[in-house]
Amino acid sequence: MIIKKYKKEMILIAGILIVSCLLLLFNQILFRAPAGKVEITVDGNVIQTLNLNEDGEILVHGFNGGTNRVVVKDKKVSVTEASCPDKVCIHKGWIQHTGENVVCLPNHMIARIIGE
Repeated sequence: MIIKKYKKEMILIAGILIVSCLLLLFNQILFRAPAGKVEITVDGNVIQTLNLNEDGEILVHGFNGGTNRVVVKDKKVSVTEASCPDKVCIHKGWIQHTGENVVCLPNHMIARIIGE
């Protein structure tokens, strides 16, 4: 009797679970490519592309004189210094997988990990 009462809800939950699993599988297949480079853009223009296999750092001059220090270390990328007031880009931490990015909206800067 309880099963009949909640049949539509159970079908909805099962459907949501199936779609979620398919989306997770699609995401894993899409971003399977090994991370090889980080592409740094300001206002949509590529400023520099850095190799993740080489440690280093770059000072990016963004919008209205704003700056971001992008560091590559141990095949990971992080923004360690920023002139923006909120510092969200710094709090993002280290990224390392293809498709991940660090965005600094006030300075119009994006650091995006791309495949090789």
